[in-house]
Amino acid sequence: MSDIPRRKFIAKLGAAAAAGLLCRDVPALIAKTAGGGSGDFHFLVVGDSLVSGQGLREEDRFYSLTRNWLQEEIVGNGGKVFLKNKSHSGSNVYLNERDRQALEEAERPLDQFFPSEVNFTFPSIAKQVEVAVREYLGAGVDPNDVGLVMVSGGLTNITVKGIIDPFDDSDNLRRDIVKYCNGYMSRFLGEAGEAFPNALIAVIGYFPMISPKSSTGMVYNAVLELYDFPGPMKPLMNNVFTKQFFKILHKGMTKRSRIWAEGSDRELKNAVAAHNERAGREQALFVKSPIDESNCFGTKNSLLWKMGKKGRSEDDLYDLRTEVCDEAIDSVKDIKLDFGKRFCELAGLGHPNPEGSRAYAESIKASLRPLLAEDSRDVSSSRLARRFQI
Repeated sequence: MSDIPRRKFIAKLGAAAAAGLLCRDVPALIAKTAGGGSGDFHFLVVGDSLVSGQGLREEDRFYSLTRNWLQEEIVGNGGKVFLKNKSHSGSNVYLNERDRQALEEAERPLDQFFPSEVNFTFPSIAKQVEVAVREYLGAGVDPNDVGLVMVSGGLTNITVKGIIDPFDDSDNLRRDIVKYCNGYMSRFLGEAGEAFPNALIAVIGYFPMISPKSSTGMVYNAVLELYDFPGPMKPLMNNVFTKQFFKILHKGMTKRSRIWAEGSDRELKNAVAAHNERAGREQALFVKSPIDESNCFGTKNSLLWKMGKKGRSEDDLYDLRTEVCDEAIDSVKDIKLDFGKRFCELAGLGHPNPEGSRAYAESIKASLRPLLAEDSRDVSSSRLARRFQI
């Protein structure tokens, strides 16, 4: 990735930065749309199911809402926002050793993509970046002209079960959060920053999965569905007596969910800060989730998808996933891994619904606006040369 060619203008811009001519409040996104003076803006999305918009129609995903905002309010009629999305459900930041070994033994490429709703750990988020670079170069787009990279990552390396399992040691969870949300993400930001040196990298924050305000019955029912508990047996398990026991488990799950929400925020912020210190500039920023314990899963005003009737999740793409999950899992029978079909079908559970996605889009816009100038529609090279004293 370090051999990516740089345009002369960007080289001059970098020299100016090194000379101290660029300061913190310079509108970063203006410079990043300058490639060739066209005003076009390249926007890359990589990551897991959160940024991918699991269960949402394309037009409702918060990266689509962000693209529309960039087009209408930032780039304007002088250029076009080109969106490339490589994110998919289940993606690890870096592939865990077990899955990597299974793919290699099956002689499978590490960069083979499947439908984005299918929750496979591969390709990893790091691999998504590598593929994006190849695709940009193949299409004649200089990776230096990518203005914004949006990413979410870290959760799937731990897994949902690893986060809310009330029987696990909380210290293990804390160590995993540091390892994946800080260590892995910090390493990833370095690689992404090298691949797209002129891009702003927006790291999207996660949210608490459940809280004391979550309905115990809704949480319990979702667990039974995820583990595909036989239909005729559900009334025996989901009753007033078992719910009393589950209330105890609910408290433990809530505690771990809080550890996750607070810890992932802290460590993702630390990863961003460490990257910016290495880069010598504010190339990355953290976007805090608008979802908290008052509107997470199973709450009265939840902004997340919940279980519907007859074992279906409420999300818009449940029917689609029942088809693509079956096809995808059938196509990887040669890979010695356990692929849970029911978990794949119900993968929309607990992800932002349309209202939650809009809330995320507003948080993203609020985070980006301070980096934009009032005259950001003028992205010509000559204008930038004057602005940066090149």
